[in-house]
Amino acid sequence: MRGLTLQRQLLSEIDAAAERVSAAIAGLTDEPASRAAADGWSVKDQLTHMTFWHEMRFFEISRIARGGRAGFPATDEKGVERINEQMAANRRPLPLAQVVADLEFAREMVKQAVLSAPEDRLDPRLYDELGPNGAGHETDHAQIIEVWRKQEGL
Repeated sequence: MRGLTLQRQLLSEIDAAAERVSAAIAGLTDEPASRAAADGWSVKDQLTHMTFWHEMRFFEISRIARGGRAGFPATDEKGVERINEQMAANRRPLPLAQVVADLEFAREMVKQAVLSAPEDRLDPRLYDELGPNGAGHETDHAQIIEVWRKQEGL
């Protein structure tokens, strides 16, 4: 990605991850998207999980862009697991269409935060737990969904 500004690189990565997630969930309806997989999470849970972390990422980028320090430090795995489980449970009743719309909105919030941040405040070294785009996180979850769909024959 030579020649791109860090902002443009991050936005490009976010867009590529979004396309992968979109392809992974294409054509799914509420019923199969609500079915728990072997790990206990449904596709909707995966999507609401990504949404929540994008919401947190928006605030983290905004905080750091204003000259602050990371406010979401690296936490132990059990702490993150508790947060993830609670957020999935809280949003589980939402219909798939809303879950997808919420993810798209949260992703757009991150993109706006990236565009508004000075380049030097997007340096990944300024971030602890949450990096400035989450593309890798989305890609990981897209892969989980792709594997699940293949196993389910969807």
